[in-house]
Formats: sequence, C-alpha cells, structure tokens
Amino acid sequence: MIRPLAAAALAALLAAPAGAAAATPDPLPATVASARGRIAVSLDLSAAFAPALERRLGNGLTNVVTVFVALVPEADGEPVAVTGRFVEVLYDVWDEAYAVTIRDARLSRPVRRTAGDFAALRRLLADGRDLDLGPAALLPAGPFHVEARVEINPVSRELMQRTRELLANPAAGTRPGAGTRSVLGAMAGYLLREPDAGDDVHLLRSRVLARGDVVTR
Repeated sequence: MIRPLAAAALAALLAAPAGAAAATPDPLPATVASARGRIAVSLDLSAAFAPALERRLGNGLTNVVTVFVALVPEADGEPVAVTGRFVEVLYDVWDEAYAVTIRDARLSRPVRRTAGDFAALRRLLADGRDLDLGPAALLPAGPFHVEARVEINPVSRELMQRTRELLANPAAGTRPGAGTRSVLGAMAGYLLREPDAGDDVHLLRSRVLARGDVVTR
C-alpha cells in the first residue's frame, strides 16, 4: 500500500489510493540519474496499462492519459520536484493503428508516434525514459521515493487545467524559484481530493532510494 503523504498538496495526488484507484503491490521500477546537472528519472509504468485496456483505447475515440511523476523525500513526504506528461491516443479503424501524441513538460513541441498494435502502444505508454525533474540540487540528502500517478481519461477539468499549466511552465514543477506556486500551490484544491469511485487512477511508488543509488552520467 502507498502511505498518505502529509503536508503537500501534490503529495495527496500521488499518495494513498481510494475508491477504484489501482495500486500495484510491487515497487515502481525506477532509476534516478544525475546528468549534466539535471535529475533524469526513468521508470516503467506497465502496471498502469493492463491488457484489458485494449478494447477501451481502441474504441476509435481520442483517449487521454495523464502522468505525474514526483521526487518525494522519505522524511517528510513532501515532493521537491514534479513533472507531467499528457498523451492522446486515437485508434484509426481504417489503418488499424494507434496515433499517439505526447506532450511532455520538458518538450518544446508535441511528439507524434504510431503504434501498430496494442502491445506496441502499451510499451510506448509505459516507457518513462529520462524524464527531467529539474536541477540535481533538488536531490534529497536522505532516502526518497519516485512516485507516479497515471490517469486514463481524467474527468476533472481542474486537473486538465493544472496539467496545461505544468506543460506551459515546467519550472513550476520544482520547489525553488519563481513559478513554484503555479503547480504546488494552485493545484492544492484538486490534489487534496481523493479519486472518486470509478476513476481510472493508478498510484505507483518506487522502493526507497538513496543518494548512493543515483547514477552519475
């Protein structure tokens, strides 16, 4: 189980599951690196994309997947950095392939990909490679976790608005500096609310990591 994260609004977004939120009993596979003075996190989100999603994501409509990833110190459970990803998936019934558009907080423009079948789509959605969580100075001195929240077709307009804010201003996802309140503050009202019954929310958490686990590139 993922314990509740106290003190921070963003922590509530990433913490204790409720209602129909799905949690994996296994730790989220995650690797943290320090590369060129930045935090680069790579993780495997496969647990959020079960084979049963094939019918849903292949319905010929545009489906949306939002992903939030945070670095959370074990000591106080208050995130020090967060990044976001917004993915649109459209199954083309004529070409029998998935068109995928990825908007990442650190990408200057959307990235478009094509997946020929659901297995390829699942690999694409689960691949959280080299996500930029901000300056390496934000790495906690003590133990910490990588936490992720994945929502499929989120129904909250507020979440969608905050996601757009994060994509437009990636610096707002880090604690120091101007713009921090744009995400860690303005999202508070939504983040403190637990998922409603029926929401397709997946809350994932890595094992406890330490500075010694951070790879230097």
